[in-house]
Amino acid sequence: MYVGILLLAAGESARYRAACGRHKLLERIEGEAMLARCYRIAVQSSLPVAVVLRPEPAALRRCVTGAQQIVLPSAGIGDSVAAGVRATSGWDGWLIMLADMPWLQPETLRQVAQALREHSRVRACWQGQPGHPVGFSRACYPQLATLAGETAARDLLKQDGVHLLATRDAGAVRDIDLPSAWLNKES
Repeated sequence: MYVGILLLAAGESARYRAACGRHKLLERIEGEAMLARCYRIAVQSSLPVAVVLRPEPAALRRCVTGAQQIVLPSAGIGDSVAAGVRATSGWDGWLIMLADMPWLQPETLRQVAQALREHSRVRACWQGQPGHPVGFSRACYPQLATLAGETAARDLLKQDGVHLLATRDAGAVRDIDLPSAWLNKES
C-alpha cells in the first residue's frame, strides 16, 4: 500500500498575523522555519511527501525545496486537501499533516500509515484527545478529491468508522494558532 503525506501549508496565517504581523510558518524553531521543520519531520517518516501551498509568500516555497509542491490560490483546507489528493492520485492513501504542528513525531506518521492497511479513516490521538495526522485510504478518494472550503474535511471525520489510533505523541495535538502558543512550546 503506497501511502503518502500531504503537508498542508496553504493557510494565510490570518489570526497569527493579526496578533504579531508575521506568518507563523516562517517563525523559527530551534534555528529552522516552522514549515521547514514540519517538512523535515514528514521526510524523516520515510513516506512520500507533497506540500500544498499558496503562491506567496515565496519564502514558504523555499522552505520545502526539493518537495513535490502543489500550488493553489485558495487557502481553504478542503480545497488544499482536494488539490493535494488529485495531484497524488497514484497513491493508495493520504495522511493529512498540518504545517503548524512542529512537535509531531515521524513515528506517529508511520503508525497512522500502517493503520490505513486495516481502516479506511484513521486519526491519531493522544491521551484520548483527537489530533493529527489523519489518514484516508483510496476508498475515500471520491470524497477527498471534491472537498472545498474550511469545514469539509472535518465533516469526513465526523462520520462513523473513523479509527482513533492511540499514540504516545503529544505533538499530535499541539499546534500553533497564535503567538501565545509558544509560551508552552517546550512542555
